[in-house]
Amino acid sequence: MKKAPFLFGLTLATAVAVPAMADLPTSPTAGHANVDALLGYGFKDGFDFALGARGGYTLPMNVYIGGTLIYFFGKSQSTPIGDVGGSVLSIGVEGGYDFYVNPVVIRPYLGLGPDFLMANCPSGFTCNGDTKFAAWLGGAVFYPFNENWFAGADMRVHIVSDATNFQLFANGGYQF
Repeated sequence: MKKAPFLFGLTLATAVAVPAMADLPTSPTAGHANVDALLGYGFKDGFDFALGARGGYTLPMNVYIGGTLIYFFGKSQSTPIGDVGGSVLSIGVEGGYDFYVNPVVIRPYLGLGPDFLMANCPSGFTCNGDTKFAAWLGGAVFYPFNENWFAGADMRVHIVSDATNFQLFANGGYQF
């Protein structure tokens, strides 16, 4: 009995949403591949200053598929045995949707992939790294300067099994 209202609501929402999505303007990124550089910061230990790259393709229906590679430099601390620190390499696939709100493109996205935690120990000592699965929910805003070049900002919530981290990035790139 309770399924009927749910199915009715789902049918009504689909009937309203599908034609509305068909009326959305095509993004200038649609049908193009892109590469961009990321410069940012994560607000959690180990996820500090970062450099990265993103690449992907936006399908003609504004659906984005791609991936990122970001290196977080981390911090080191002085200890009686020497400097000890760590860094993180985050690699993953991303999927999202490009909304064109003239003059910018807004892309909400979801990403998944491994985080490689690397420990840096003083010479003579052994440190073990670790690999953890991560997921991130984010959004990017791109301002196209012309048909090929763009710049923007990116923010995401990066979730690892034992930590959540907010990250901000500036980005710039080229689409072809």
